[in-house]
This record gives sequence, structure tokens and C-alpha cells, in this order.
Amino acid sequence: MTRILTPWMAYALEIGAPRGLFVAIQHPAGTGYFCTGVGSRTWNGHTWSGVGQFGSITPIKHTSELAVQDIVFTLSGVDTTVVSQLSDNVRNLNGSVWLFCVGEDDSVVADPYQLIDSELDYQSFTVDGSGLSTIAITAHSGFYTLARGVEEAWTPENQKFLFPNDTGLDMIPSLQNQNLQWKPV
Repeated sequence: MTRILTPWMAYALEIGAPRGLFVAIQHPAGTGYFCTGVGSRTWNGHTWSGVGQFGSITPIKHTSELAVQDIVFTLSGVDTTVVSQLSDNVRNLNGSVWLFCVGEDDSVVADPYQLIDSELDYQSFTVDGSGLSTIAITAHSGFYTLARGVEEAWTPENQKFLFPNDTGLDMIPSLQNQNLQWKPV
């Protein structure tokens, strides 16, 4: 994915405007919208809740190597009753992070820069002595899909699922066990 740094963001970064991160994490219970700092911010039609010191992301590494980059999104201090209602199946959902700058009027500078577009893999929960939980969601970015098997097959059923009127693969099952006699021409 080619990322474009717009003139507004480039200028804000150049002058040293205050900055932070927006984090959107898809979840079976609903997409969570978080931002660094305290309080909330509005951007892109969503209200992003500030997580202050309770949220973290493992260091983001951008490299030219073909390697799987693991990213862990962590949210601490979550009430255990909330955690008990969450489904733990986050596999193949999306986690995204944007760098944003704040303008002089305390609004978000146009076009935050997307740092991460990742595929979530699994989440884990831990509970501390005070009864508060920590949620850690592990995601993969980069070439993660090259390291795993393809989960689709070339079958008439899969083809009809994707393209209901396509009959191009209907003859495949009969061809699988076809006995052909090859003759020299």
C-alpha cells in the first residue's frame, strides 16, 4: 500500500505540532476507536476515546525485508465484567493505526498518516491483583499472508459462492477421474 503524506500533515510535522495515534480495532463485539492522550477526539466520523497510559502498541518496525511483523495492541485497566462479555475470536479482523497532528485550534490536522494496516490473529486476557484486566491483541502486518496456507479451493461450490451465475468450474469434478488415452499425432 502506498502511503501519501499530504501537505497539511507534512507542514504540521515540520513545525513540530503535537501528535498522537489513532487506533481502530475491529472486534466481534464492535469496532473500538482509541487515541493516545486523555479525553476524546473526533475524526473520520468517529469519536476516538483517549486511553492515556492504559493503552500501548509494540514498537512499529518498517523494513524492506520480506518478514512477518507482529504487532501487539494492549489495553490495561479494563473491568473484568466487560472482558467476560467479549468474544475471543478476532482472527482475520483488522487493526489500523494513524499518526495525527493537532492544530492550533486543538483540532485534528487533515489527513492523518496511516502507519499500520494489520490483520488480527488472537487476543489474550490477564487479570491483576486489583481485579482489572489487560487485553492484548496480536496482529500481523506485511507479508503475513504469504506465510500461511490458502483457505480456499477451486471448486464449483466456492465459485458459485463468489459468482452465483458462473458455471465455469462445473465440469471439474467429472474431469478429476477422467481416463484419457493419449495417441501420437
